[in-house]
Amino acid sequence: MACRCKYFIKILNKCCFCFSLRTGTLLLGCIFLTWFVYLCLGSAFMMESIFPNEYQRETQGPPAAPKTTMVFSFFGIIASAMVCMGVHNNNELLFVPFLVLTPIYIFVHILAMIIYNFVWVIIALFIITIFVLIYAWIIIYSYFSELRYAYDDELPHTYI
Repeated sequence: MACRCKYFIKILNKCCFCFSLRTGTLLLGCIFLTWFVYLCLGSAFMMESIFPNEYQRETQGPPAAPKTTMVFSFFGIIASAMVCMGVHNNNELLFVPFLVLTPIYIFVHILAMIIYNFVWVIIALFIITIFVLIYAWIIIYSYFSELRYAYDDELPHTYI
């Protein structure tokens, strides 16, 4: 007898218990896209205005945090844009970069909390960001698994 537990990995039916899962995933994708664009442009502006002569000095260069933020934000822009396109085209494979990069972002935030020597405002922002990332991962994974098994009911049921 075959096991028919295909929706066991689906976590939620609705996003925030008010939107449909598709609308909630699209909203999260657009919010993260805007957020990562803002982070990338803001850190680029900060690098240009605070450290304008970085390659002309022979002293210590700027700290690596703005550069790291720009790199992570660039990949975040790509992953969030792919989530938005995946929702629009009902293509679950476009969610994979976001689902893979989110645990890396959470690990980087935990690492940054350790490095910042207990500055309470930064730690509070990092904890809020980690919870938002976990919530977004759960929503997007739920919609990913819903799309993945959407057409299984239309297939003929054959048991081997």
